[in-house]
Amino acid sequence: MLWWLPILMCVGIIANGIRLRGRLRRLDTVPASGRPVDPRHEFLVARDVRLTAAARRAASNHASRERLRVLDLIPADLTVERALDVARMVDTRTYRTDRAALGRGAFQAILADAELLRLAGIHQREGFDPVELVDIIARLKNYATTGTDLVVVPGLSAARDDPVSRARVQKRTYRARPLNLLAPTFRDIAMVCGGSVNLGWALVATVLFWLQPFFVCFGRVPLQPRDLARSPVVRILAGVEFVVAAARNGRRTAARKKALKSSGLPVDGAEKDVRIAAGRCRESFQSRLGEGSDALLEPARETCPWCGSPDVVTRLESRDIQQLTPGRFRLERCRGCGHVFVNPRLTNAVGDFFGRGHEDLVGGPAGYFPGSMRVYRERAEMQRPFAAPRAWLDVGTGSGRFCDHARDIWPDTVFDGLDTSPGVTEAGRRGWVDHAFQGTFADRAAELGGRYDVVSMFRYLEYARDPYLELDLAAKTLVAGGYLVLELPHAQCPAAGFLGRFWVGWSVPRHLHLPTPDNLTAALAERGLRPVALRFGRVHRPGDLTAAVHLALQRMAPDPSLPWLPAGSTGWRRLRRGSALVLATPLFLAAAAMDFALQPVFRGGRRANAFRVVARKEV
Repeated sequence: MLWWLPILMCVGIIANGIRLRGRLRRLDTVPASGRPVDPRHEFLVARDVRLTAAARRAASNHASRERLRVLDLIPADLTVERALDVARMVDTRTYRTDRAALGRGAFQAILADAELLRLAGIHQREGFDPVELVDIIARLKNYATTGTDLVVVPGLSAARDDPVSRARVQKRTYRARPLNLLAPTFRDIAMVCGGSVNLGWALVATVLFWLQPFFVCFGRVPLQPRDLARSPVVRILAGVEFVVAAARNGRRTAARKKALKSSGLPVDGAEKDVRIAAGRCRESFQSRLGEGSDALLEPARETCPWCGSPDVVTRLESRDIQQLTPGRFRLERCRGCGHVFVNPRLTNAVGDFFGRGHEDLVGGPAGYFPGSMRVYRERAEMQRPFAAPRAWLDVGTGSGRFCDHARDIWPDTVFDGLDTSPGVTEAGRRGWVDHAFQGTFADRAAELGGRYDVVSMFRYLEYARDPYLELDLAAKTLVAGGYLVLELPHAQCPAAGFLGRFWVGWSVPRHLHLPTPDNLTAALAERGLRPVALRFGRVHRPGDLTAAVHLALQRMAPDPSLPWLPAGSTGWRRLRRGSALVLATPLFLAAAAMDFALQPVFRGGRRANAFRVVARKEV
């Protein structure tokens, strides 16, 4: 049955080798320079890494010439696996220009603008661990989204590599994408399964895997791994060494933390911050829960909040299967206008509490949530048929990433951001928004009135407790002839019907209101905002089936880091979660394939899972 698997692996190894070699070949090597180091440039160097004075001059001259504020400096003598890691992490074609790309590199040495280091809150200058440089380059890339690059630097010698160090770096790098750490395991399992039914091709795949480093790194590639000659042996032993090193590192870390805790000393590292935040959220939540359900929920409504009709029916009942907040919540639909809403909903204070707890764990609005650059561009381009905006306010901007991307489309536009979270203030420091306003729209509306050509609300209105008020405020904020751009989930799409409670667009209990497109356009017209565009099609976000698998997995084997579970993360919960992720991998792959194949279907008519509206304020 699986006779084709080794053949597929051969094709995959060859294709991946071509991809990785192409990425490494596109790396630049900085030329030597006799100019002194620019005083604005500082170097953050990992322990045991040697960076000569000539290398510093060359890197500084390159950064000045290319107008770069951050450079990840790559030694030419990295080990094979480290060199391949660079190629796996970084698409060298788009890294510099892609505002959404994560900050990545070799984690050996970094050149950075001193002012940028100050803004990013990085004060240490020497004695870095490679794991610390993982976080630093990721943070700096957020402050210089199009001013960051990576280059090979002659005169830079890499630190001694070992499986323990690489395991720690990998764990930190892929902390938001743990499946990447399991990829080698999936590969080895597939190799064994394929070998049991098609030994010949399995041996070919094994040999290709052993020889892949030669193909990727030999010849006209700026990196010259010091262990390339023995790379087949390295690859044979790397998997075993990596697993053993990861296990040893885990035990050492646990023992070190236990010793520090017993001595009354602080446990350093980002993981400590996450655990403290989880414990704080859990304690606060348990105290609120002890006050009874009346402290969590508002009284249930008897009528539709959109049209006032008493003719409402239950659309579905569901638990919160994203964050596992307690209780069951009811989504109701108005038979008169079709509006869907949560009834009863969480109180304002409790809803804010759950939002803050989630932000504490995932890095908050200032953290990076992988998004689609295409989506950001399409949102900005909705304005192309109309007048070029001079000033644009993005309401509910979060970390301000949309504004940062939209500058590529509208370079002369002033982009301001409004949000209740502190992430908008961080966006202002990063330069992602020109002016950052923290607070609710109602709180800041007086100072924003009549200032903007465009006001956008992307995935915002469904969270609003009073959508009508938000639309009123948007109308007052726009100048005459200005445009309001909205994007919302489409609760009438087919996916919402056949996926039931596992449709990610419900987001119970956070999405309070899901108006129909017709209801929304009518409400806009009542406020003097004439709808000029209503789009479905490409607004559809593929991934409903994949998200449904994730939600089902979350229901059966919850993420142990969630603070509102009855108790903290335990070994059993982590084991169950890891095992479930491995077992669910075929389902994820099948769901992703179906999501891709069904895109043309859902992008036809009004079948998309989201829609956008553009409305013009009449003079």
